[in-house]
Amino acid sequence: MSERKIVAQELGKLFSVLSNPDRIRIIEELRREELDVQSLSELLEISPSRVSQHLGQLRAMRLVEDVRDGKRHIYHLVKEDVAAWILDGLHFTEIGLVDTSNFNKAVRKARKIWETRED
Repeated sequence: MSERKIVAQELGKLFSVLSNPDRIRIIEELRREELDVQSLSELLEISPSRVSQHLGQLRAMRLVEDVRDGKRHIYHLVKEDVAAWILDGLHFTEIGLVDTSNFNKAVRKARKIWETRED
């Protein structure tokens, strides 16, 4: 198999994992701070089991890891630059793929929230 085919397949897997809106939101929340499943569930307003499934896929791509804290698993980004990369992807949505003022306002608001990092 050619090197280009191998690389394209691996990028396809990564893009497939990143193609889910909930997983994008998980990455952006973990960019701000380490969180457990319950906290992510509350922030994203989805069930803990769904959060766990998404985290499993992100973990399989080595984008997140967890650390045990008693009974809880605390998740963090392994590759923090993926969050910045996703944020950069907003540029492609702003250049006319979707051209509504409500959408553009949402993009600006999301960018502002995601760019604000609590250190």
